[in-house]
Amino acid sequence: MFVVRRRLGERILIAGGIEVEVIEISRTRVKLGVLAPREVSVVRAETVPVAEENRAASEWALSQAATAPSQLVELLRNLRNNAAKETAEMTDE
Repeated sequence: MFVVRRRLGERILIAGGIEVEVIEISRTRVKLGVLAPREVSVVRAETVPVAEENRAASEWALSQAATAPSQLVELLRNLRNNAAKETAEMTDE
């Protein structure tokens, strides 16, 4: 693990054009800004397990679609597509 001290407004550069800047510092938090190419996914670590669980549940439900009404299948597809869009939007921020 690379450990470095930075002050407000200072940055670190990571290979591949990724830049991390200290935006704000308070008593209990540090706000970081991450600038990365579009093809690089940047998400909060705590959101990854939830997104994976949701994806797995959606895939299981679709695999059970043979016995489900067509409306339910369409609903599940829409939910999965919306979750994928939200994940993509989070990486764009």
